[in-house]
Amino acid sequence: MKYSAALYMRLSKEDGKKDSGSIGSQREILRGFAEEKGFEIFGEYIDEGFSGTNFERPAFKKMLADAEEGKINLIITKDLSRLGRDYISAGQFTEIIFPSKGIRYIAVTDGYDSEESPGDFIPFKNIVNEMYARDISRKIRSAFKARMKSGDFIGPFAPFGYRRCPENRHKLITDRKTAEIVKRIFSESAEGRTPKEICRKLDSEGIPTPLDFRKDLPKSRNWNSATVLKILKNPVYLGHLEQGKTAKISFKSKISVNVPPEKRFFSKNVHEAIVDEETFKKANRRYRNRK
Repeated sequence: MKYSAALYMRLSKEDGKKDSGSIGSQREILRGFAEEKGFEIFGEYIDEGFSGTNFERPAFKKMLADAEEGKINLIITKDLSRLGRDYISAGQFTEIIFPSKGIRYIAVTDGYDSEESPGDFIPFKNIVNEMYARDISRKIRSAFKARMKSGDFIGPFAPFGYRRCPENRHKLITDRKTAEIVKRIFSESAEGRTPKEICRKLDSEGIPTPLDFRKDLPKSRNWNSATVLKILKNPVYLGHLEQGKTAKISFKSKISVNVPPEKRFFSKNVHEAIVDEETFKKANRRYRNRK
């Protein structure tokens, strides 16, 4: 039978620290194997920076689409973990999806070939791969918790009014340009203006929104009351950090749930405040009364 092979390579952020698992190393192994066996290579499919527990990877999905169209009938990976680290999903592909579509699958360094191997050990190998992913996830969460406990900022973006310290990306320093907008929002709220009125005034003066500033764009959208309220209620502007507000229900899921206030990480006076306590209270007085 003539085979049209897809060489699939995946590298997560954790795997990237190891030369043996690099894309270059995987490519060398896969191309050498295909040439040795005389397989015609249809193309390479590379997902870089994607966890093995996530099967919504662009190159992986493109490979499946090409298989659906009959362009490939052989998929080769360095090992089973490159295919995925979720043993349920990985098992579905190796035992159900690939065979039903007439696709031969080979994991080179694991010595697995769906055409020649019985595959009895595959479920156990997939479980081991998932245990590795689970362990990595646990270690990352523990590291994040330790940083939050010590008052380090771990968010993906600095709050509006701040920026990351060049010498320590886990510390916040005041961004003078946007901090003035934050001060103005608190001041006007303390004077009795509603979020809607504040938004209207900011828009009339052409002041960019937090998202515009983050993307380094000129004003391209309007302010909204939810954004203003989020700023007014955030203790970060008093110099405090409240982190760990949400948590994923599982390391395999993207779904997050709210964490009760008593289980969050609160650190006081860890960076420069933009507003004082009195202004913060005045600006939020009406919302506390309403609640």
